[in-house]
Amino acid sequence: MARPRVPPPLPTILAISVLTVAAAAVGQWDWAVPERVLSGWQVSAVPHSLTAMLVLTSLTCLLAGAGTTLHDGRLRLRDPAFVGWLVVVLHWAFTFVPALLAGLAAHARPPATALASALGTGVVTVPLLALGFSLFASREPFATGLAGSLWTTVVLGLLPLALAALVARNLASRKNLTA
Repeated sequence: MARPRVPPPLPTILAISVLTVAAAAVGQWDWAVPERVLSGWQVSAVPHSLTAMLVLTSLTCLLAGAGTTLHDGRLRLRDPAFVGWLVVVLHWAFTFVPALLAGLAAHARPPATALASALGTGVVTVPLLALGFSLFASREPFATGLAGSLWTTVVLGLLPLALAALVARNLASRKNLTA
């Protein structure tokens, strides 16, 4: 039996794209950055402007990610698949694991829901990964720093996210074919 076609969640993909480019561009501004030290937390005091920008960017990505996941996955706030998404996306150090776990949390749902749940984590993880790379490159010329940050984000963030989303979608497709 042929697997049904699962349409990609376009609002989620658009949110990932727009927020990633925006975060990388914001990271290229001339932010006051902390100095690296060899003791304690490994950085000196983080400037207030940088802290505010990181908090605002994180909240923007989290709200956009939750909104697109709820919309594209046709989920509700108290749905266990969404609660699972929220738990894993709050640890955004990597893009593959949160996407896979969120997709697996929705594996009993239609494949489109598992795909949306997995990709929805990327609305938070990928832009913040781009922001981190961009902050490291913020002393380079704008275009060079932005291009390098986006390239690194694609290779180390977007590709693992896409792989995890496809795995989650395929597992949900298999589960729904045998059910």
